[in-house]
Amino acid sequence: MSQRPSQWRVNDAVLYEALRDEARVAIAGLLASSEAHDASVAIRIAQARSELYNVNGFDRDEVVAKLNAIHNVGPASG
Repeated sequence: MSQRPSQWRVNDAVLYEALRDEARVAIAGLLASSEAHDASVAIRIAQARSELYNVNGFDRDEVVAKLNAIHNVGPASG
C-alpha cells in the first residue's frame, strides 16, 4: 500500500500555524479590550473564528493574505 505525499510543504505548515497564532492573539486582544463586555465583541470573535476556519490551509496565497489582513487590521478594529 503506497501513501500519497502530503500537499503541504513544511514551511506551509509553519505559515498556517503562524496564522492560527496571530488569530489567537487578535481574539485575546478583543477579550482583553475595554469593550469586552459589549455584545459586538462576541460577534467579532465569532466572525474572526469563522474566517479562520474558512481559510484553505493548502492555499499558500490565501494563508498569506489572511495573515497580512490580521496584521493590518489588528484586534481592535475587527
